[in-house]
Amino acid sequence: MSRAAIITGGGGEIGGACARQLLAAGWRVLAVDVNPAQLEGLADLVKENPGRLLVQHGDATREEVAAAAAACALDVFGRIDGLAYVAGGAGPVRARLADELPVPAWEHVVDLNVKSAFLFSRAVLPEMRKRGFGRIVNFSSTISRGQAGSFTTVTGRLPYATSKSALIGFTSQLAKDEAEHGITVNAVLPGLILGAQGTRIRTRFEELPEERRARMLDAMPMKRAGTPDEVAAVVA
Repeated sequence: MSRAAIITGGGGEIGGACARQLLAAGWRVLAVDVNPAQLEGLADLVKENPGRLLVQHGDATREEVAAAAAACALDVFGRIDGLAYVAGGAGPVRARLADELPVPAWEHVVDLNVKSAFLFSRAVLPEMRKRGFGRIVNFSSTISRGQAGSFTTVTGRLPYATSKSALIGFTSQLAKDEAEHGITVNAVLPGLILGAQGTRIRTRFEELPEERRARMLDAMPMKRAGTPDEVAAVVA
């Protein structure tokens, strides 16, 4: 029987690309997303993959959502072999200095990037251990090392850098804890990834002054932004 994976943030540009590539590789997928409209964007893919792609609406920072996703995957697919933890973000509050950032905005970003990764890993690990096999991929960011200068496409830069750095430590420790059970845990650190026209990050990028956009691209090793499909290929 083919393997099965849960993808959080599965309705977004990168999450959707991960779903498509895993489906093409023969996996079955449960895509979880807090945004119903983004899940609706997977409707055609669901029709093309009857019984192989499921969608579930839910806030990844809530324990019951993680538990429900694991239960759904086990009920329908009978197994959980992979978790791609794509959900995350920098939140809606744009603040550069620590004393300008409201405490609730800090907590939201940290919960979205770190607490939620813990909750979903916690939900899927018992089944993976039972099978002696599991693959977990967490999403950190190149901004985990900090970002100098003016704002770019990231809003809550301080909590975002903090939480994405914490995810590296979380991934490293979890990998060491679970290796003996046949479970690998890795993190990818995307830089600037631009999706289709009109998507959030691309819009923010295109709203920047031309000189700032040019500096951002010049700082990239390949002198260009990445694409969701390129990131998904690493995950797959």
